[in-house]
Amino acid sequence: MENNNMKQVLSSFQSDLNRIQTLAGTLSQVEKKHFENLTGNENEELRDMAVAEQNGARQLGEIRQLCLAMAQKIEEIQNSMVAR
Repeated sequence: MENNNMKQVLSSFQSDLNRIQTLAGTLSQVEKKHFENLTGNENEELRDMAVAEQNGARQLGEIRQLCLAMAQKIEEIQNSMVAR
């Protein structure tokens, strides 16, 4: 693959990862808010939902961190290609 084409592919990957990271962060905040809203409830089913929301928020946070790490690695690769 040509160097220029590779740079474009890496830029596209990085852009997609940044979009996924933003979406995961937003959804994680929504899940956290749901958790907060549901935890004070007396209904056991709603408290169980709160725990599920909290777990979802945690998993989305992990996805966000993975995307950030991958985007940073892509940036490192792009910088090393420029240095050549």
